[in-house]
Amino acid sequence: MADDVAEFIEGFAVMLNQAGMQRMAARVFGALLAAQSEGLTAKQIGEVLGVSPAAVSGAVAYLSRTGLATRVRTPGGRVDHFVVDTTWAEAFAIETTRLHELAEWLSKGAASVPPGSPAHARMSETRDFFEFIAAEMPKLIDRWRASQGPLEG
Repeated sequence: MADDVAEFIEGFAVMLNQAGMQRMAARVFGALLAAQSEGLTAKQIGEVLGVSPAAVSGAVAYLSRTGLATRVRTPGGRVDHFVVDTTWAEAFAIETTRLHELAEWLSKGAASVPPGSPAHARMSETRDFFEFIAAEMPKLIDRWRASQGPLEG
């Protein structure tokens, strides 16, 4: 692997890790983005990152759960490949659902403390922010898609 690709994978992973993604999952995601093929096996990911396939296991499970990577197997194949076929727009749509769920919990939390208390104010403000972001995200995604022009067929 070229040094500049390795530098991308590690640098991108650091940024994702700082944003809250698990470190190994961030490295695996970077490796999948930089893959010259449509996908990589756990063994190939391990080779790219210099870790064992077992170390890759939890990371690909996390990426699959979050919708950032998909496990595929070619018909008749014996080995799973992991691919990035989810768009960022789809990933953010999943997060929008989580924001709604968090807002519901924050409403319950705010109802559990005295109105006018600092805790009530914090939970209410956080809930309102999450609801605002959740409402705006689909509009942003639609604007982004429109900015991309027609898909080439």
